[in-house]
Amino acid sequence: MDYKLYGFLIGKDIHFDIGSKRLYRFSVDCTERNLMFGSVFFNDTMMQLFLYLLSHGRSQKVTKDELLSKIWEENNLSPSTQRLWQVLNKLNKKLAMVGLPEDFIQSAKGAGYTINYPEITPLYCEYVK
Repeated sequence: MDYKLYGFLIGKDIHFDIGSKRLYRFSVDCTERNLMFGSVFFNDTMMQLFLYLLSHGRSQKVTKDELLSKIWEENNLSPSTQRLWQVLNKLNKKLAMVGLPEDFIQSAKGAGYTINYPEITPLYCEYVK
């Protein structure tokens, strides 16, 4: 039996679904009278960047050069520092829309990027060949 990465659970109520390229929040208060649902969609580049940071940036810094290579060059896109900054800026705005903190993706000037959030759980599903 093989398993493949399906997504990530962030905190208790934010879910990143790789297949649908969506990040959504589903919250219910303890009385179950209040329900909150929010969802944001990622384009291909933003989804790959977020996935790469969640997979590699939780325990170590991911350099700008590594991101440009893995996200842009390996997908036959033209890499540039300006484009990386633009996608990160838009990504941070989308993360804030579902309630994640502004420093969820933390930039260390000249050193790279890390995920600054303690509660992230990878989710796997059974993969049938």
